[in-house]
Amino acid sequence: MRLMVFSDVHGNLEALQSVLADAAKRNVHRSIFLGDLVGYGPYPDECIELVRNVKNCRCIAGNHDVAALWETSPYGMSESAKEAILWTMGQLSDENKKYLAGLPDRLDLFNMTFVHANPYNPRGWRYVMDRKYALRSFAATRCRYLFIGHSHRPLIITRKHFFSTDLYAVSGSQEIVVKDKKRRIVNCGSVGQPRDKDPRSCYLIFDIGKQVLEFYRVGYDIEKTTQAICSAGLPLTLGRRLLKGT
Repeated sequence: MRLMVFSDVHGNLEALQSVLADAAKRNVHRSIFLGDLVGYGPYPDECIELVRNVKNCRCIAGNHDVAALWETSPYGMSESAKEAILWTMGQLSDENKKYLAGLPDRLDLFNMTFVHANPYNPRGWRYVMDRKYALRSFAATRCRYLFIGHSHRPLIITRKHFFSTDLYAVSGSQEIVVKDKKRRIVNCGSVGQPRDKDPRSCYLIFDIGKQVLEFYRVGYDIEKTTQAICSAGLPLTLGRRLLKGT
């Protein structure tokens, strides 16, 4: 089976459309979205609708999704994130609010676990970017593969070390063949707001049969998205971040 794992769309419709079109060419059987359909971007309702209609796709909740429902306070976020969430609240249909409210915090499938931020305190929203939080995440699970998003940076972590994927491969992708039985934390990167200095959208496909992690970078019309951010009256810094990939 070929499983698409993607995360952090953040209301970026152009990026989402480009990623789904790219994945459609790669023989994907099922998909799992790791949270943050909304926040930052100008098309929250449209992005929810699009992901809801992806065939064989399961979704979990992200911190911006629950903030848009006032399940957590947006006032603990950065100023631009808070402004975007307050704006987003007025854009969501009742049906899509109900959809977000029904998203789980965690999925466990076979030898895989899927969360937005971390498995030991899913709504604490801690980033898994160093040894401390990686070890806590390993301790909170029994799975072989833990898939996460939230940091907007694609990477792989084992108990002994962590390393980033080759973000600047000429092919725009990087295949990592898993040849051992080590447990791994795998961050799929961000569709709608990458923060690894590569502005292209990032997602991955896990070929379960071959044990291959395929990271893909996909270009999209960033200028169109930044113009939509400006037209919506959202903070201009959100558009500049997309252009820089930070």
